Amino acid sequence: MRILFVAAVDFELDAVRAAWDGCPADYLLGGWGSEATQRALQAVFARGARYDLVVDAGIAGGRPGGPAVGDVVQVTVEQRGDRPGVLLHQPSACPQLDFLPKATGNTVPVLDDRFRQVDYDVETMEGADFFEACLQQGCGFAEIRAVSNVVGERDHSRWDILLALQNLRSALTTFRNNLTF
Repeated sequence: MRILFVAAVDFELDAVRAAWDGCPADYLLGGWGSEATQRALQAVFARGARYDLVVDAGIAGGRPGGPAVGDVVQVTVEQRGDRPGVLLHQPSACPQLDFLPKATGNTVPVLDDRFRQVDYDVETMEGADFFEACLQQGCGFAEIRAVSNVVGERDHSRWDILLALQNLRSALTTFRNNLTF
């Protein structure tokens, strides 16, 4: 199975590499934000690279009253906060991720409460563009997010990025153990 992991920032990709150590995979640092991720993926696909599975892995904010800090979810539906009602669905679930609860993501172009007027579980900065790029390519894909903070909390000292990364790594290790290579 040929797998590409995508993450927005170095520390997310480091967690992926640590969980996937010794197993074959390619890694892409997509960059922070929707446009950076979409451009990076389109460049990979334009070179003719083909993958059985593309996985977007990283941290996210949890909706107040939704997943708790430290929870890890599989995002199966994405949307853009600036386009309410336009939902992007993962066409087929990845059965090796069935141990994770399913969630709806809300991709926001900037951290602004105006983009949170939709129903969602986790807030991502890249998810909808990741979904769009993979849907256009017609490849299998999955999005895994660990909650590092409650959406709207601007005081970074109250975020728990280390817990989120630790739990992300653990979930990716379980995912790796569920796959056959």
